[in-house]
Order: sequence, then C-alpha cells, then structure tokens
Amino acid sequence: MYSDPVGRRIKIINNLMKRSMDKFFGQRPDRATLMHTWILGFLQNRQDAGKDTFQKDIEAEFSINRSTTSEMLKLMCKNGMISRVPVDYDARLKKIVLTEQSLKFNRELSRKMNELDKILIKGLSESEVETFLKLCDKLIDNLNESL
Repeated sequence: MYSDPVGRRIKIINNLMKRSMDKFFGQRPDRATLMHTWILGFLQNRQDAGKDTFQKDIEAEFSINRSTTSEMLKLMCKNGMISRVPVDYDARLKKIVLTEQSLKFNRELSRKMNELDKILIKGLSESEVETFLKLCDKLIDNLNESL
C-alpha cells in the first residue's frame, strides 16, 4: 500500500505546528487559529507597507478557496480581529483591516511567532532552510499546476 511519504510528513508538521502554537500561546482572547494568525501577520505586513488587502489577496497568498476564505473572514470579523471597510474607488470592494484589538495582539504575537520559528528551525543551517523553502515552493507549484 502506498504511504504518501511527502504528504504525510507535511500533515504531521501541520499537526505539530497547531499543537505547538496552542501550547506556546495558550487560548487567545480572540480565539485565533494558526491560519488566523498567519492571516493577521499578512495583513499587518501589507498595512505596514501601505497596501490595501482584499479577500482575493488572502485567497492567493494562502491558496485557499473563495468560500473558505469568506467564512474565515466572517468569523474573524465576528471575533473582532478584522474589519471590512469600503473603498472610495469601487463600491463593490471592501478592504480588510486589522482592528485595534488585533494590532495590540500582533505585537506580542509577532514576538512569540519568531520564537516558535526559531524552535522549528533549530539545528538547521541557513542553507538547509533555504533548500527547504525552495522544495516547498516547488511542491506548491506542482500542486497548483495539477488543479
């Protein structure tokens, strides 16, 4: 029977990341999941760069489909992590911005995520990390091509 060695390891790493984050951060008041945390970081980086962010940007960045993204953003709005704000140049568009609550949490979150990243890559050389990232990008490209 085929055991899918690459996909299985990716799933194991994903599970361990979720468990590590839960242990490392504890229960966040806004009930952010690991994916929410990554989205909040993405939003913070884009806001810091002066870029507006829309749902399609999140879909593209994280390779998640439209309905999943929409539901996740609704939950994040409900939990006070983000707001959807109309833009003056297109009545159909609403940019996604961080709330004051999330801006406060992001400072601490960023510090803790950097610590978690150090734990994740402990014992790896810079070259190994670069190789890993290149391999992951190739796997992502391969899967995107097959869709």
